[in-house]
Amino acid sequence: MYDKVNLWKSRATVGEHSPIARYLDEAEDILNHQTGEVKTFGRLGGLRVNLYIGGVSIVGSLAKFHFGNNVATLDRNTTAQAIERLQDALHLDLSEARVTGLEFGTNLMMMHPVSEYLPLLGAMPRQERAESFGTVYYQGSGKQHPKVFTFYDKIADANRKGMEYPESLQDTNLLRYEMRLNGRLPQRLNVPKVTASTLTESRFYRMMVQQWQEAYFSISKRQQIKTEYMSEIKNVTDAYDVFVARLLSMAGQDQITEYLQELKAGGVFDDKKYYTRLKKRLQEVARKAKVSVSDELVKELDAEIRNAGAYC
Repeated sequence: MYDKVNLWKSRATVGEHSPIARYLDEAEDILNHQTGEVKTFGRLGGLRVNLYIGGVSIVGSLAKFHFGNNVATLDRNTTAQAIERLQDALHLDLSEARVTGLEFGTNLMMMHPVSEYLPLLGAMPRQERAESFGTVYYQGSGKQHPKVFTFYDKIADANRKGMEYPESLQDTNLLRYEMRLNGRLPQRLNVPKVTASTLTESRFYRMMVQQWQEAYFSISKRQQIKTEYMSEIKNVTDAYDVFVARLLSMAGQDQITEYLQELKAGGVFDDKKYYTRLKKRLQEVARKAKVSVSDELVKELDAEIRNAGAYC
């Protein structure tokens, strides 16, 4: 479930005269005439590899480096394979390279177009919701965004960027859900350190899956009314009933029973038949919740999120 990573390996562990530059594609040296510092910028399999006086920076999609595209994502085993390939290509041990940024997520194969699921995602605690170009973002209100959660159509994104991917995925509905972490990962994840080798540890991977799932389930889910039912709302009473029906649907039948019991305990009505009438009225209104198309879509999405972490 890994995609983009930011790796940093200090110069002290690389060596002063490392030949890394010769293994890069399109490597270019830039000289700072004032300080005499030489920086090398290059690429390797879609990754940006930059050499500074202080160390080596590697940024990009590890999945794309490994698979040739980032529509696919890496599990623990393929992450280990990708890191090994990268080490071989650079002739450099990356096991203790610090991870300073990380994208964790996967594709969810949905039954309906992705555009039908995104509007159902409501508020997330302590995060602001935003939408841009068909992507739903959850992020903090400050200028820096150390933790961001995104939902988007991966196939549409790949087509827009001209990315290649397996033809078998051409007409599928791939909902991508990612958790993006940037900077101070040990503090954010409450672990001693996060290195390239950490990514393949079973305990760490399970923890990432759990945080990814918990973030999703903290999001409130919205309900939508079928478009064709809108024409049947003729007045304020009809619209009010539908709104109440949606609330009753979210609360469940038990809430109606509990409410009636509270009324009876308080002796609100002198005549018992009023409790029966109220129950009937509430049940009639609750039936209008059936016009909502979102319940089944949310259940499907919930199941996909759970299943994604079932074999970690």
